[in-house]
Amino acid sequence: MTARMGFRRETLTRVAVVIAMSLALLGAAIAGRDIVADESAQARTFVADGQRALARDDRASAVLSLERARWLAPREPFVRAAIAAADVNEAEPFLPRAARLLTSREWSAIATTFGWLSGLGIALVVAGWRSRYAVRGAVAAGCAFVIGMTGIMESNASAPGVVTGSDTQMLVAPYPSAVVEKALPAGTMVVVGSRYDAFVHVKAGDGATGWVPRDRVEPIAGSEG
Repeated sequence: MTARMGFRRETLTRVAVVIAMSLALLGAAIAGRDIVADESAQARTFVADGQRALARDDRASAVLSLERARWLAPREPFVRAAIAAADVNEAEPFLPRAARLLTSREWSAIATTFGWLSGLGIALVVAGWRSRYAVRGAVAAGCAFVIGMTGIMESNASAPGVVTGSDTQMLVAPYPSAVVEKALPAGTMVVVGSRYDAFVHVKAGDGATGWVPRDRVEPIAGSEG
């Protein structure tokens, strides 16, 4: 009788765990679908703004809008087509750009979901449920959590921006009297780094680095919803 009750208890525990994990994954899938739909709708607005800016020959505003669309919906074909048509030069390193195939909200959803699942699996193991499925599930969820956190860090590793001021000078030091490294046309993509006083350090797509006035660079992620 005791063995039978123990078997039933373990069976019920397994069923409860499976249900909890299934609900967590289902919730994550529904949330992910809503995130994609919401960001796609916002991206369409940015693409339309960018195309109107291109029509009036305002390349800085066009690139800023199109890159904000890519920040929100990097996998959408209409966003990629608009970026290609505008001939926007890349500035980000490969890993952050690759990580942004998922948005920061999607990476956060992955990390949160699998973090809970990993915690549940670890709790079951600590509580004495020695099933190899619990251990493997906890390890797998933990790995997915680590991947999610890595994705968040990589997607935020660089802060892309767009030069909005015309005839912006990249200086070798953050002082108005510093030597000019090169000129950055309006609409140039850059990676924004550290700040100093009224200047910000940037890196252009060709690898050139220097300092530009902060009010001449607009961050792309500033409008992310």
